[in-house]
Amino acid sequence: MPGYGARYWAERTAANRRRSFPKFKGAHTADVVVIGGGLTGCMAASVLAGGGLKVVLLEADRLAEGSTAGSLGAIVPQPDSSFRDAERLAGIRAARIAFKETSRSAKELAAALRKLSIKTDIAPAPFVLNAPDAEAAIALKKEQSARRAAGADAAWLSAAVARPEIGTDTGGAIRLKDGGLFDPVRATFGFAAAASGKNAEIFEGSVVRRTRFTRKYADVFLEGGTIRTTGIFVATGEPGSLFGQLQRHVRRAQGFAVVTEPLSAAMAREVGRRSAVQTEWSAAPHFLRWLPDGRAMFMGGLSAPVPDRQMPKALVGRTAQLMYELSLQYPAISGLPAHWGWSVPVVTTPDGLPWIGPHRNFPFHFFALAFGWHGDAMAWLAARAALRHFTGEGRREDESLSFARYL
Repeated sequence: MPGYGARYWAERTAANRRRSFPKFKGAHTADVVVIGGGLTGCMAASVLAGGGLKVVLLEADRLAEGSTAGSLGAIVPQPDSSFRDAERLAGIRAARIAFKETSRSAKELAAALRKLSIKTDIAPAPFVLNAPDAEAAIALKKEQSARRAAGADAAWLSAAVARPEIGTDTGGAIRLKDGGLFDPVRATFGFAAAASGKNAEIFEGSVVRRTRFTRKYADVFLEGGTIRTTGIFVATGEPGSLFGQLQRHVRRAQGFAVVTEPLSAAMAREVGRRSAVQTEWSAAPHFLRWLPDGRAMFMGGLSAPVPDRQMPKALVGRTAQLMYELSLQYPAISGLPAHWGWSVPVVTTPDGLPWIGPHRNFPFHFFALAFGWHGDAMAWLAARAALRHFTGEGRREDESLSFARYL
């Protein structure tokens, strides 16, 4: 393999296809400052600029170099939680809104990706939650009933129908219809280009040191200057040191991912249709998608955050473990080696729903944090909610995913 830590999406996009942006300098003003240049931040910049706002986007490193490059590249039409857990911990109203809005946003994001001038390889793909045995199927049936009662998408597949779909052991599955597949790095560049085309300013290598606010405005301080604004969209995935007071609202963990060598023709015949993104119904799920070049991308191995000094050893062990677990699901591919292996930061909340919205202790700020394993649809939801918030057209439903559900 080309080295532990290499990420499939980052290596797939050649350097000459990456547009460079300048480092921030001077004193600027903006309607909204977007902090973070991954998919979430670039998506928000495009939506906000398209809504007529003057936008400045700040990325500490380079666009799409962070968690975006290590993601699954899948539009998952649900939050990173079971509906029953979300209902129990956040309440029925928040759970219902979160699941319905994420499903709707998945469709809207797919449509937006198709409109980008850059090739993102967008394709429809159902999302399948598999019960690998009869005991898991009983629990998953209860989950399906709860979703159906709330009006959420939750079609049941019998074991006979699910088996050819996913090609592995199953006692039945839930199939969500509004999922999709895409290249997240190229999508980020596409949204950045769309934002630039709407007069948004984008800066790379621009680290935000702090934000400060008065009753009338907020200032964003960087090494090279300041920006005065009345809106700050925080798309950093987690609060970090910049918003340390909010660390208590999130849970940080470490996941891992592998991409295999291409399957042989014989292997491909044994693993199902390879058209769905799938996960198993368990306390420690894995996520699987099939890539256009005949490879499998497999994520899992959730653990406590791994210190940097221990990461090289952890990557070797977790890559081997993931390949073993993948071979248990698909014995036909036993012996197939990994070609890429990397770590994945996984940030969640106590109730499994994301933080999307303002916080009373940070006037002028709007947060889009803690999306879990894959929050692409929720990122679109956050961008649209932020546009409503910054233009004074917020909806009551938007509060269900904000800090207001606890504060």
